[in-house]
Amino acid sequence: MGTHTLPEGFSDFDMFTFGSALLVGGLLGFFLNSISILAFLRVKEMRSPSSFLVFNLALADLSLNLNGLTAAYASYLRYWPFGQEGCDYHGFQGMVSVLASISFMAAIAWDRYHQY
Repeated sequence: MGTHTLPEGFSDFDMFTFGSALLVGGLLGFFLNSISILAFLRVKEMRSPSSFLVFNLALADLSLNLNGLTAAYASYLRYWPFGQEGCDYHGFQGMVSVLASISFMAAIAWDRYHQY
């Protein structure tokens, strides 16, 4: 791949700091969302329509955490190792994850406001 330069305007320290923040957030989010998913799958009392929305939010956020971990990896490398197709997929997957997360948060808010 030859030599790789840093993105314009960023130092090595900036890239390391950005990668570290993404890594910590990604790992913490992955761990906590995994706990939510496992709790939903193992505890029968949690299997209600309202809890199913929270389960789907955890899945969407887990997908977003994986997206952040990929960006952290690239940040530590100081270049994007996945080519143009990987970049396209990374952007698409991130957009879908964010839209799903926002949609599930809106559905949870509506569900909690309209409790019967």
